[in-house]
Amino acid sequence: MTTFRVFISLIVVMAALAITAYAEPFAELPDGAKLDLGAVCPICDMKLESSLLGPAAVVFKDGKVQGFDAAGDMFRWYLEPKKYNFDPVNIKDMYVTEYGAKTFMDAKAALYVTGSDLQQGMGSELAPFSTREAAEKFKSEHNGADVVEFGKVTLNDLKMKKKMLKMKH
Repeated sequence: MTTFRVFISLIVVMAALAITAYAEPFAELPDGAKLDLGAVCPICDMKLESSLLGPAAVVFKDGKVQGFDAAGDMFRWYLEPKKYNFDPVNIKDMYVTEYGAKTFMDAKAALYVTGSDLQQGMGSELAPFSTREAAEKFKSEHNGADVVEFGKVTLNDLKMKKKMLKMKH
């Protein structure tokens, strides 16, 4: 009977490992919510895990999490609630990945460098920073136009490439 129990235990452990190996990767957000990195960005259809700049996320009051492949796409979505069919009143938290740090931070507390030479597939990209000093340094090194707070980011700061098509996987 002991050999049988060891055999069954081994099968259970192997099954658990197999399930874990195929599970989509998740990132924990500062509020404890989970961002599915295997999901696709609703703006460009890129998988969040393939983001070069680090993903961004919106957490709704009902617990739903909407991910984006970068801060720029989050703003493209956020600044057009009617187009993307959501009510900003239902947003609980918003997070961006700090440029160069690969850590999530409160999107509303971040400073954003606009108009720099930083580009993604969609066009102009924002570079989020937690300190003005880091943002100003990036701005000067990457030909940035301005350093702005969350509420000052506009769609004009996120000019999209002409004839932009959703990316193919």
